[in-house]
Amino acid sequence: MSEFLQVTKAATKQIESGNTCCLATVVKARGSAPRHLGTRMLVLKNGDIIGTIGGGTLEKRVIEDAVELMGEDNKIVKTYVFDPKNREGSVGLCGGAVDILMEVLKPNPTLLIIGAGHIAKPLAHIASILEMKTVIVDDREKWANVERFPNADCIHIIEYDEESETLSTIPETIHSNTYIVITTWGYDLPALEQAIHSQAAFISLVSSPSKARELFKRLLAKNVSKHLLRKVYTPAGLDIGAESPAEVALSIIAEIVTVKHNSTGTALHNTRGQILKKLLA
Repeated sequence: MSEFLQVTKAATKQIESGNTCCLATVVKARGSAPRHLGTRMLVLKNGDIIGTIGGGTLEKRVIEDAVELMGEDNKIVKTYVFDPKNREGSVGLCGGAVDILMEVLKPNPTLLIIGAGHIAKPLAHIASILEMKTVIVDDREKWANVERFPNADCIHIIEYDEESETLSTIPETIHSNTYIVITTWGYDLPALEQAIHSQAAFISLVSSPSKARELFKRLLAKNVSKHLLRKVYTPAGLDIGAESPAEVALSIIAEIVTVKHNSTGTALHNTRGQILKKLLA
């Protein structure tokens, strides 16, 4: 198998398994560079690699930079110099330089909606417009079905025992690009307990502050750490004055997009409309 196919297949496998990785590609080579234009290497989160861009100090530095980049979800081009005088930052003595494009590869964003009630329906619809993989989870087939959720990629019917508050394991891989919204009819507690122990990028609980406080107190009594509970966004959504299920769903999706892009959620006319304010003053 060619090196190109080996790296490409490995990247596809990692993404399909829900893992984040980084693809390092030589986009420019000058002088005595060890590999030619287009050479690729895949870096996994633990620093393991598939393929090579030349070994030695260059490869070591690229691996370190790629692992760090995966924490930022970014894309950069970085120049590595082979300096015969071995000055600071050099990755070798042979003379020359390479530019490496490092791209973070993540699984497609997934919206995991736990609870197939009134808010779930517009949530799933908006998520499909945003091309997110949409997964519905509920214990009621009457609510969680293709008729109510025609755009859902997957629908899971799970078991919930109300007396013991036991929820079966959610049969969906939760990865670093999964966004969870919990909006159940009565099993928020066990759903929340599963969610906070996952690698999800975002966990939202549709709840009043007083209800969320009681749920948190119960989880703290079960020795769940405060650190895990701080991951939960509740009350859910941005403050847009939402009342109807569709409006609440819109506010939640807006919050998800804000978190996904590490933005502020501030109105653009306040941040970018100063030129108009000066004109109309």
